Amino acid sequence: MTQDNISLRYALPSNNIDAMKKLAVILNIMPHKLVGDENEIVTAMIGCILYRHLDRFDQMSVMKKVIGLSHGPLKSVLQVKCLDSKVNPQWAEWSLTNEELTEILGFHNELNRLSSLVGGNPGGYGIGASVWSLIKQGKSTKNIAVLVTSLVIMGLHEFSYSETKKYSAELERRKGIR
Repeated sequence: MTQDNISLRYALPSNNIDAMKKLAVILNIMPHKLVGDENEIVTAMIGCILYRHLDRFDQMSVMKKVIGLSHGPLKSVLQVKCLDSKVNPQWAEWSLTNEELTEILGFHNELNRLSSLVGGNPGGYGIGASVWSLIKQGKSTKNIAVLVTSLVIMGLHEFSYSETKKYSAELERRKGIR
């Protein structure tokens, strides 16, 4: 678990202070929490990014490095980030491989393409139509069901759009290393 392993995803500066700052941006860690030995912090952060892909013994080694850090708030943040990447890797896009990111992006792009084939955002049309029906016909089970369904469709479309932006940004951040 070295900087060589992480270089497959990110180009890190050779200077530990700069590498620590760049990893903090990647992991979304506030700079004021970066207190302690820079080399130990960089090693722990690299371990956090790779955590999900490591075997059980290497994961224990990463946790020992994280627990060994001198600054309590940084320990807590890194422990949570390691576990988040295991529980739901999509909470930690930095833990995903390039192949995983590409696969997820493909899914969301296809979903967005299908949505555009239906015509813009079909949920938006449904919301407008159901609100108009509610105004004209009053509350009815059908009108409310159409409204709720339209809101769900619109929410899914917006969620997919935000996920596409998030994963595209992550892949873009990694482009500089090839």
